[in-house]
Amino acid sequence: MADEEAQNQEQNAEATEAVEAGAEAVEEAPIQEPKAPSVLMPMLLSAVVTVAGVGVMVAFILPMQIEKAIAAASDTNGTQAQVQKDGDEKKGEGDEKKEDADETADPTAEPDDPKKPVAIVPEGESIVVNPANSGGTRYILVEIFLLREDEKDTGFPKAVESKTKQLQATTMDVLSNEDVQSLSMPSTKNRIKNDIKRRYQYIIGDKHPIKSVIFTKWIMQ
Repeated sequence: MADEEAQNQEQNAEATEAVEAGAEAVEEAPIQEPKAPSVLMPMLLSAVVTVAGVGVMVAFILPMQIEKAIAAASDTNGTQAQVQKDGDEKKGEGDEKKEDADETADPTAEPDDPKKPVAIVPEGESIVVNPANSGGTRYILVEIFLLREDEKDTGFPKAVESKTKQLQATTMDVLSNEDVQSLSMPSTKNRIKNDIKRRYQYIIGDKHPIKSVIFTKWIMQ
């Protein structure tokens, strides 16, 4: 019994010493201060947010801006092209009108004289006709000029020139229906003047009235 008590007391003493030693160890252990928050995490988050923002811009905003820029450029180019086209068309019209004017204007032509007679055939040429019943052995040679009624009718010479073949054919028809005896009479010449004047007027049109018909040559052979 005494041995058990002595053993218990010894065990209690060892336990007490262990507790005291543990307390001393606790007291001697350095107290760890709380760690400062790391700056690495915010930097990582900021980088992630930046990358995400750039991705959104590249994926959505940038293509929209590029599309708008292309559309604006296309519209500008289209407008400029249309303006250029309109300008070219107007220029082309002006060139055509100028070319037409150049074609109608003869730089070698003399100024129009409203009182100058106009030949029904090229000046210097004559009309030769065999009278009726002459058997080709006789002929009459004539040169015919016209005077305009309206001195302001500057288109009269061109109107006559454009119908020269018809005027010549009409003249030959009228003269070939007359025989040599008839053509030798002065009254026949006046009658023929009135007849061919009426025929000529029909050919060149009422816009260019004829004042008179002039025979500069009337030669029987």
